[in-house]
This record gives sequence, structure tokens and C-alpha cells, in this order.
Amino acid sequence: MVLTLVIIGAVGGFLSGLLGIGGGVVLLPLLVYGGQIPIKMATSVSMVVIIFASASGMLAHGARGNLDLSTGLRMGVASISGALVGSLLSGVFPDALFYWLYISLVEAAAVVLLVPRHEERARHGDSQKHKLTPVFCGLFQGSVTGVLGIGGGFIVVPLMVYFLKMKIHKAVGTSLIVILFSAVAGLFGKVAVGHFDIQTIVWVIVGVVPTTQTGAWAAQKASPRILRLILAGLLIGILVWAVGNSVL
Repeated sequence: MVLTLVIIGAVGGFLSGLLGIGGGVVLLPLLVYGGQIPIKMATSVSMVVIIFASASGMLAHGARGNLDLSTGLRMGVASISGALVGSLLSGVFPDALFYWLYISLVEAAAVVLLVPRHEERARHGDSQKHKLTPVFCGLFQGSVTGVLGIGGGFIVVPLMVYFLKMKIHKAVGTSLIVILFSAVAGLFGKVAVGHFDIQTIVWVIVGVVPTTQTGAWAAQKASPRILRLILAGLLIGILVWAVGNSVL
């Protein structure tokens, strides 16, 4: 069981560094199906692990110049309110709602990423034209993090690329700033509703931290189109897996 948890953390950490997704979108199904952990407890475990994964990934991407602090901070601060509300509400939501919401969001994000766009031609700085757009994006992402404990990076990256006109490498790094803010805020709500397992959290973190750095290195080597297609393919794979496991 310990080895399974470390491997789960390693997979989540690598994908966090590679795609700026916090790792929660992968951690949640792996913890539920691979670790046989009840979904409400899995969302809490995922929330804590995301903090370590996003912090580690943010440092790695920052060293490579892939952070937009201004946009990241605006979205991150806005995400706090959504995360707190979402995490408190998660304590009263039925399990079925967690599954339906998770599947719906993954499907929507995959569809958006498959819409053709030449990210490499996007001009960084266009996101500054609409000051409130990052705020609204942050509120939405924060609420997703609070309810599901999945960071919301798989939503943030498409939003940054398609609505804030960021290059995907910059979006991958900057998304980790937002994820860190919302995860810390959501953690307080999760503490209020319980469902924690410290031993599980520790072993998953052991796998997360070193592989996040490796993922960030791999992201720097990949082209924008490849990163976008990898993320879209990952989300489609998760969706098929979830449906195959009778989530619906």
C-alpha cells in the first residue's frame, strides 16, 4: 500500500510540473481507484498534496522564466474566496455530485484544449487588457478546488491560453501560483469538515516532490502544441477511465 501511494504521488508530481495542473486531476482518481480511498477523504488528501506539488513546480518554472506574477497573484487572491466556500460546501455534498462535477469539468476542459489555436503566436501581455478577467477565472477555479480538492490547473491552463492569450509555457508555470493560493485556502475548509489521513498524505508527498522538478524540466523541452495535446489527451484518458469504472 505504501509503494502504491508513493507511485501515485510520483505520477501526480510529474504531471504537475509538466502541465501545471497541480496533479489533483490525476491524484483524485488514482487515490480512489488505485489507493481504494473514499472519495471525500481522497479530496482532502489531494488538497494537501497539491500544496507541495504546486510550490515545488512553481519554483522550478520560476527558475526558467515561466511565471507571470501579476496575473498569477490576481487570480490566486480571487481563488481564495471560491476555495473557502467550495470546501465548506463539500462537506454536505453527496458523493454522487462529486463524481458528476468531476466528469463534467474534465470533459469541458478536454474539449476546449482540442480547439485549434496557435499558442506560439499568442502575445504575452494581452491578459492585461481586461483586468477583471483573471479575477473571474480565479473565483471559478477556486470553487472547483474547494469542492473537489483537485487544484483546478486543468481548468486554469486552458483559460489562460484561450482567454488571457498567454503562451502555454507561461500558463503552465503561472497556473501553479493560482493553484497554491486556492489549495491553501481550501485546506482550511477541508480541516473544518474533517476526512484527513496523515499517513496517506505523507507517503503521497514523498512521491510528489522530486518528480515535480523532473516534469518542469520536461515541459521546458516540449513545444506548445505538444503540451496542449498531452494535456487534452490526459484528460480524455481520465474521462474514459472514469466512465469505464462506472463513475456514471
